[in-house]
Amino acid sequence: MAFNQRVEASKPYIVGFVLGLIAAPIIAFSAGWVSTSGARASAVENARVETLAGICSSSVGRAAAAQNADLATLKGYDNRAKREEFVAAAIADIQMPEELVKKVSSGCNRTLA
Repeated sequence: MAFNQRVEASKPYIVGFVLGLIAAPIIAFSAGWVSTSGARASAVENARVETLAGICSSSVGRAAAAQNADLATLKGYDNRAKREEFVAAAIADIQMPEELVKKVSSGCNRTLA
């Protein structure tokens, strides 16, 4: 078999290989099959914030029960100052990185509001 015949016989395979090299990353990234390290780091941080906010809100619930305060009185815009006092006291008891304190406080306030 001559070289030209081999090239002609392998041309569909070469074209498929080249198109696959181009299409595979496009399909993988657009379908969400591949995640970037930034997206993973963001997902991990969000999970940490949600977990710590849950701990904070349960701690606020215990503190409110200890003071015979109803959690319903913490709901709403008008009661945000009292809610923020409870949240600040609860966050003081939780050890967390300094950069997460504001996000956890906000998440805890959201769950209680």
